[in-house]
Amino acid sequence: MTAPIVAAADGSEASLAATHWAAVVAARRGVPLSIVHVMDQQPGPSACARLVGYDLRHDLSGLLHHELPHHARSVLARASHRAIAAAPGVDLRAVAIYGQADRVLAGITTRAPLLAVGRRGAGGLPGLGSVARWLAGRARCPVVFATAGGCPVFGEVVVGTDGSDAAAALEFGFGEADARDARLTALHVWTSPRGARLESFHDWMMSVGPPNADAAAVLSGQVAPWRRRYPGVLVTESTVHGQPGRVLAMASGHADLVVVAGHPAGPAPGPGPVAEALLPHAQCPVAVIPDGARVAPVGLLAARA
Repeated sequence: MTAPIVAAADGSEASLAATHWAAVVAARRGVPLSIVHVMDQQPGPSACARLVGYDLRHDLSGLLHHELPHHARSVLARASHRAIAAAPGVDLRAVAIYGQADRVLAGITTRAPLLAVGRRGAGGLPGLGSVARWLAGRARCPVVFATAGGCPVFGEVVVGTDGSDAAAALEFGFGEADARDARLTALHVWTSPRGARLESFHDWMMSVGPPNADAAAVLSGQVAPWRRRYPGVLVTESTVHGQPGRVLAMASGHADLVVVAGHPAGPAPGPGPVAEALLPHAQCPVAVIPDGARVAPVGLLAARA
């Protein structure tokens, strides 16, 4: 059976936006959607271990549903209604599990092809939520971070690169652009401006000087194999001198999705500087593709499967 896309539900508006996004993508790919709500009454590694072994193919029905706390039933009902409204006919199932949300959801990413979460949790505090931050640095599959509220459709996917290995991010971005019949902008942001004093986020600087031939050559080499694989996707390659997270946040104002590579695995996992700067200020969903993540086929490849 095809592994489902997973949407994390916690009752927040951002998690409902994530569920909406995941439902549309699941319907487009022709795969199931599992909505997961994590209840923290019994946190601990044992709960995480039980979830990792759970196949996410059960639904909430009968006695199991009635045994759930009222809040959990409400969260799952709202998320399910949002998913059905976004993608009528999507193969939907809902799951509630005890555990610690960040650990449980990170465990899910070892098996799921894609996880969608809200950028901010039910607490509603400004900035990136604690669960989102944990996942940005520890997830094993692509994670899409959604923000509350609707987003206009621009027909554009932006993939951000900085010269490091961007193959997985480009694969994911090209697949999504092909599936959406959208344009793709491959944006290489090189070097941070020097001598600029940044008093706030909006004081970011971006150079419009002579193009960097080396950066353009690197970007062209990275994009070339994906151009050949997805000949129907209209591609723009752009190199910009600036601060990557802030330039990409600005680009997100005219995109349907921004895709970036995650921070390489290491002794102190974290979102990485680009995702750290981008996620709190992005104006559209952001996909973070972890180092070594499995990228499930979408678009052209899924249509041929």
